[in-house]
Amino acid sequence: MENSQELIGILQAISIVAKSLAVKLMKIDREVRAYESAGEGTRGRRKMKKGK
Repeated sequence: MENSQELIGILQAISIVAKSLAVKLMKIDREVRAYESAGEGTRGRRKMKKGK
């Protein structure tokens, strides 16, 4: 019985850590998408000369 209580506690701790990591990963994903979308306007284009 004591063993199962320890396992439940460990699983709860793992769950908390996993949730925290998921939140951090989602934040990083949003930041990467924002960075990539901000750079799309200039990627692959050459600067145009004046008058052209």
